[in-house]
Formats: sequence, structure tokens, C-alpha cells
Amino acid sequence: MSQAQDTTLVVLTGAAVDVRVASALQSAAQALGYADGCAIVQLADAPDLKRFVFEADPWSVIAIDDASINALRSAFDLAIQDFAPDVTAQAIGYRLVAVPGFAACLDDADAKRVAWARMQAAVHPGNPLD
Repeated sequence: MSQAQDTTLVVLTGAAVDVRVASALQSAAQALGYADGCAIVQLADAPDLKRFVFEADPWSVIAIDDASINALRSAFDLAIQDFAPDVTAQAIGYRLVAVPGFAACLDDADAKRVAWARMQAAVHPGNPLD
């Protein structure tokens, strides 16, 4: 859990991401105003997800695949209509953003635009997008 300490953006994933995906996530985090990028955390590294989020205390959590989206729904008792792609949730002070299929979008320009539009819901509150 220590990798997410002192970060303001956590990206949650159900499986390990390759270097290309990690690099894209870090670039996106910086574009969203997170100067230090993001902490990329696998579900396996956060077995008590709600507690993990409380301890990491980020501004936002972005879930990038179905497993992580479902895990956040379960951890914060959210219904599908309350947390889904294009439906950002506020849960006990945390902004939760669903960006399913992020890894696959990197090779598809249209899917990448959709993913970026969804990620913008997690913009750092001190650095709004122009």
C-alpha cells in the first residue's frame, strides 16, 4: 500500500499493466494536473479496497477495467447506475471515475478520445483543464 501514500490520484487495475499503459497513465495524470503523476495499484495489492482508499486519501480514483470498476462498486456500495463509464461517483469525499478498457484504447484513436473524455472527470481541483 505504501506506493499510493502521498499521491492525489490512484489508478486501480485488476491486472498488471505493461510499460506502455503505465506511461500513458502517467502522462494522462500529469495532463489532468497531477504533477507527481499517479499511483497504479492492482486489486491484489489492496485486498480491503475501501480501507486502502481511506489510507491513500487521493483526490480521485480511476478504475481502468471491469474488475476494478466492480471492486469499487462493491467497496463503496454503489449501484451500476451510480458508478459507470460517464457516471462519476462521489463516495465519502472521493471522486471515483470509470474508464473501462483503457489498455485496449491505446491502439484506437476514437476509443482513446472516449477514454480521455472520461478521465477528465478526475481533473485535479487545483489545476482545471483549459
